[in-house]
Parts: sequence; structure tokens; C-alpha cells
Amino acid sequence: MINLERRKKILELLEKEGQVTTLALEDSLGVTGATIRSDLREMDREGAIVRFHGGAALADQSRLTSPNQNYMRRSVMHVAEKMMIGKEAAKLVSDGETIFLDASSTVFYMLPYINHVENLTIVTNGIHTAMEIQRYSNFKTVLVGGVLRSHSGAIEGLLCEEMLRKISGDSYFVSGNGFSLAAGLTGNNFYELELKRRFAEKCRRRIALIDSSKLCNDSTSSFIPSEQVDVLITDSGISPDQIRRVRDAGIELIVAQMDEQNQN
Repeated sequence: MINLERRKKILELLEKEGQVTTLALEDSLGVTGATIRSDLREMDREGAIVRFHGGAALADQSRLTSPNQNYMRRSVMHVAEKMMIGKEAAKLVSDGETIFLDASSTVFYMLPYINHVENLTIVTNGIHTAMEIQRYSNFKTVLVGGVLRSHSGAIEGLLCEEMLRKISGDSYFVSGNGFSLAAGLTGNNFYELELKRRFAEKCRRRIALIDSSKLCNDSTSSFIPSEQVDVLITDSGISPDQIRRVRDAGIELIVAQMDEQNQN
């Protein structure tokens, strides 16, 4: 069980019980107390929970930011779909490539599936992404500089523009708050969206990872028009009409099929 899966379970227990002890979490999740305490520290730092001696409680609603802003809350939504989308995305990564990854929780889920790739260079603005990547010694990681937005795990802004002038990539794996053929990939944070546009310009192929709940749901601002999206990877919740329209638009569509293990 990867850390985001554990944290999803912890949030589910807290939403049901209100608060839970560390010992109860150890028994429920089958991991050590040290692992649970590490998870709780991270979730407390993200603002998703409140720690107390021997356990944790769900954070007050007034303390939580919206799901679009809080990385921890986003990361445990539609987990099964994100895992299968990430698995399909990983098939598009080859040895010796340079790839750009955004800071989204959806893209994060492809990381376990690329750990076999050799001589891979990864450029990212995601703090959580970079921390996960550093576990794999066969990757070279470039973490772009900028302003770290609270509770997002994302570096934003264009302080890294000089760095980006000197590097380019094979593929950009990117998600957003929504996707439609009319608006393309959309989001709601101007400063991060500007960086996403720059990332897209630096790569020859743009691969959108979008779970089906975000299809035809436009957010505030478009950052990559649909005609610049080369590949769209989504889950089996996409409708037959959406499949037809995406393919008619000339976008390569990959539909990740849910297996029984991830449906449970």
C-alpha cells in the first residue's frame, strides 16, 4: 500500500469516526507506528487533519482549503481511477527520455509504474512528486524554482524561466481541474497555469491525464488548448459520445480499464 492509499484510508476512518488513535490505525492498516506517525505529521502539515497525543482528528472545515487547493484532499479523490490512468501513462515513457511532470495528484500516481525506466530525466514543479522520485536512484530530477503555494505541493510563478530556456523534453504529463474540446485543459490558479503553459511549450508531446469526472467540466482559465493535446488518458467512466468526439478531434485517446482489485 503506497502512502497516498494509506492516507485515503486514514481520512475515510476519520470521516466516519471523527477521531482515531494511532494504535487503531496500526491495527487497521497493518503498518508500524512509525509509519502512521509519519503519515499523520504530513497530513497535519497539509491541513487535512489535526494531530493530538496518541492519535488524530479530522480538521475543522474552517481550517480546510477547498479540494482544488489542498493537495492532500485532492490526492485521495478518485484514487482507483488515478492509479489506472497512471499505469497507462507510464507505458508512454521510454529509456533515456526527458519528461516534464506537473504537480498534480493524478500525475503522482504514475510514478510507481515508471521505476523500471533507465536513464530517465524528470523535470517537475511538484514538491511531493520530487520527494517520491528521489526514492529511485535511476532517475535524474530537476526541480524548478519559484514560489511554493501553501497546502498545494506546487511551485508556481516564472522565476524558473531562465532555467526552462536551457532544457526541453520529450513528453509533458499534465492534469487540470477540467477538460473539454472547447476550452482544452483548464485550471484556477493563474501563476501555476503560466508555468504549465511554459512546460507545454518545452515538450514535443503533451499528454493529459484526466479522470472522467473532470471531462466537459471547465474551470476558470484555459492553459493548453485541446488542439495542442496529443494524448488524452482517462478512465472507463467516459461516455461513448465523449469517446467519439475526442477521437474525431484528432486526439489519441487511451481509456484505462478498471480491474477488480482497484474497483474494491
